[in-house]
Amino acid sequence: MGITLRKIIYEIGGGIAGSKKLKAVQTGGPSGGCIPPDLLDMPVDFDSLKEAGTIMGSGGMVIMDEDTCMVDVARYFLDFTRRESCGQCIPCRLGTQQMFEILNDITTGNGRPGDIDLLLKLSGSIKRSSICGLGKTAPNPVLTTIRYFRDEFEAHINEKRCPAGVCNM
Repeated sequence: MGITLRKIIYEIGGGIAGSKKLKAVQTGGPSGGCIPPDLLDMPVDFDSLKEAGTIMGSGGMVIMDEDTCMVDVARYFLDFTRRESCGQCIPCRLGTQQMFEILNDITTGNGRPGDIDLLLKLSGSIKRSSICGLGKTAPNPVLTTIRYFRDEFEAHINEKRCPAGVCNM
């Protein structure tokens, strides 16, 4: 712990496949968060990851290149966590489902102007009122992608355009 993301990605991991440009690093498994390239010199430790809005989780990392749609990434990870929910508490069971539906709408060109604010509101409610760790961390991918890649959400919603060309708008 304490080694930088840059060292892990470029020195240990060999860099980005195909010499493409780094777009984000997802840490902590499906309940982790997505970190932008300007935080590559951040040390990988519990406090630094928490400050960036993510977690250590399982210790795994997913490296995403310039061809990745961050809205679709948020949808993908939230789909996993909503399916893994045990269903015991309403915030996790219904909140993650509602968030997934909103993200699905956004990635299919049906996003609405208030969707970003609604995702942020739902995320806060789910984190505060879920019983277990899954519910408390499930919104992390959504929160970090909005925090660091809000412009992609806005392009999907306002322009009906996926900047990465991934989503079928």
